[in-house]
Amino acid sequence: MKVVITIDDVPGEGDQVAGMNRTDVARAILKALKDNGVEQAYGMANGWEIDTHPGEIEILKEWLKAGYPLGNHTYHHISLEKVSADAYTADIEKMDRLLQTLEPVSPLAAKRHVFRYPYLEEGSNLQKRDAVRNYLAKNGYAIAEVTVDTNDWAWTDAYNRCSAQDDEKQMTWLTEHAVDNIERHLRAARIIANRLFHRQVPQIVLIHAGVIEAVTLDAVLKDLRSKGVQLITLEEALKDPMYSFNPNLAYQGGETFLDQIASVRELNVDPFRDTMYTVDKINLICK
Repeated sequence: MKVVITIDDVPGEGDQVAGMNRTDVARAILKALKDNGVEQAYGMANGWEIDTHPGEIEILKEWLKAGYPLGNHTYHHISLEKVSADAYTADIEKMDRLLQTLEPVSPLAAKRHVFRYPYLEEGSNLQKRDAVRNYLAKNGYAIAEVTVDTNDWAWTDAYNRCSAQDDEKQMTWLTEHAVDNIERHLRAARIIANRLFHRQVPQIVLIHAGVIEAVTLDAVLKDLRSKGVQLITLEEALKDPMYSFNPNLAYQGGETFLDQIASVRELNVDPFRDTMYTVDKINLICK
């Protein structure tokens, strides 16, 4: 299996825990990537946190200096469901201007024209969906689709709740099961891809710049490497013909790229979904 690791919500996602701020989280993630030989991992960046915490611009700089590019995740991490296409693309432009200011920091800032939809929402009507996609194409953006969503944001929220309650037992449970969580999601994505294309495709994994990744990503990557997973670049993955396909699907909420294609081809993927670590179950931990 070939896998791409992408990290949303740089400079940071979720609440901070005692003894670990967003800079610590980013550095732990970058170290895990470096230690496991990950050649490229796009950080999908927002800017709204920097409005209230200007010092967090340094996290974006550290990301680039570490040798990893930053993509555009809109400035305010806005939902396409809640704004017009014009307002949405204006927010993309605002984030691009912020990323452009980082060009003196690293030549990797020039690789910023990669876009990730917040909440994986690509539009609930085709007119809005097409307007955004046309804007992205006109401005030279590649879309960083997602085929594997691990719901790690829910794990970070749970870890933060447990930390606030000094519940070491549950914190340990979360860290010990993070590897199994991503393995289950990867296995499901592999099955769905085989059903859709009768072959393996490069999988693009979404994780977040949150505390759970800071404490588990090294173990996750070591596990994947030990099982023969090839950690490849986003550019390499997007060369696969699958990623040139436009499902042309209007839908409510967020869906992975494989889920979109499955909907278009009327493939029921529910039997392949993980039921061990559902968001509802994780949300009960330390509630």
